[in-house]
Amino acid sequence: MNSGRDMTSRERFLTALKRGTPDRVPIFEFPFGQGLQEAFIGYRTRLYDGKAAVKIANKLGIDGVPVFLGGYCGVEFFETSGETYTDDWGIVYDKMGWPITSQIENPISGRKDWENYTMPDPEEEWRFKQLNDAIGSNSQDKAVISCIRGPVSVLSWFLSSIDKLSFNFIDDPELVHDMCNNFIDWSIAQVNKAAGIKGFDAFLIADDWGMSKSLLISPAYLREFFIGPYKRLVSAIKELGFPIIMHNDGNIWEVLDDIAGTGVDAYHPVEKAATMDLKVVKKKYKGVLCPIGNIDNKKVLVSGTVEDVREETLRCLREGAEDGGYIISSDHSLHDDMPAKNVTTYIDTVKKYGKYNNGKLELD
Repeated sequence: MNSGRDMTSRERFLTALKRGTPDRVPIFEFPFGQGLQEAFIGYRTRLYDGKAAVKIANKLGIDGVPVFLGGYCGVEFFETSGETYTDDWGIVYDKMGWPITSQIENPISGRKDWENYTMPDPEEEWRFKQLNDAIGSNSQDKAVISCIRGPVSVLSWFLSSIDKLSFNFIDDPELVHDMCNNFIDWSIAQVNKAAGIKGFDAFLIADDWGMSKSLLISPAYLREFFIGPYKRLVSAIKELGFPIIMHNDGNIWEVLDDIAGTGVDAYHPVEKAATMDLKVVKKKYKGVLCPIGNIDNKKVLVSGTVEDVREETLRCLREGAEDGGYIISSDHSLHDDMPAKNVTTYIDTVKKYGKYNNGKLELD
């Protein structure tokens, strides 16, 4: 139960993340849109920018601010010329999308490539620039979250591809184990380095396992190759004293028990379009997982009326917020297909109706 006073954004966010009841339901968002930057802070950044993310949070009243640690596959960290670029992993990207770009070449096809491959240095200082910039501009005490990639996405989309990985499950399972565990070692080295930076509050591990109707990889293979190493990464972060959010798009019902069993504190984005039911998730995992998300960002926030957005926000408050342990969010990110008015309507609705009174919300 909250103390009755207004909390700071950081206090509010961390209280809910730890399955407690804050003063009101916290708000978390990935601000993925240069047009939205222009609308809310008056300028665009060429790359995703820690200072700009904090400014957007300040302007809108968002409580949790995500920033990427360098080496997060798919995010461009240096300005480059041309229509493609190659990152420090040797992955080639087409500059389509912002800030997540689309990979077009993977460095690892099989064992020979892997034996000749060297992972980049996880501790280089530039990798922590976004984080330091966000911390340095965090005048309103937002919760700052450091984002890293998880092993499933890295092996199936970035270092290798889903088709090659699928063959290697059968043809060379030891290669999959080697790649996964080496990536986990790399990630642990990076989070250990990040932990020496004061002023951020949690880690988010982004690892997409699902499509709209099913998993990308069978539950059996996820358990055989990935759940154990994932637990090792979670344990290492927990030993540093940080709570952990798992970002995992899609329909992941078949492995949600496994995810809860890894020890993560929260699950984002509870994707509505992929049949992830907020009410069921909240009830089944109450006290174990803090659900984050579930506001429809495919239809309602894009093409809905202001009243549609208001009703969708109230639905999520009704289904997820009772007795705390819920952070509201779109079911992926804010992007440029959304009218700015719809974004502000959703956030204003949370501020008006998301205040707790003895663990309850007064929504009507």
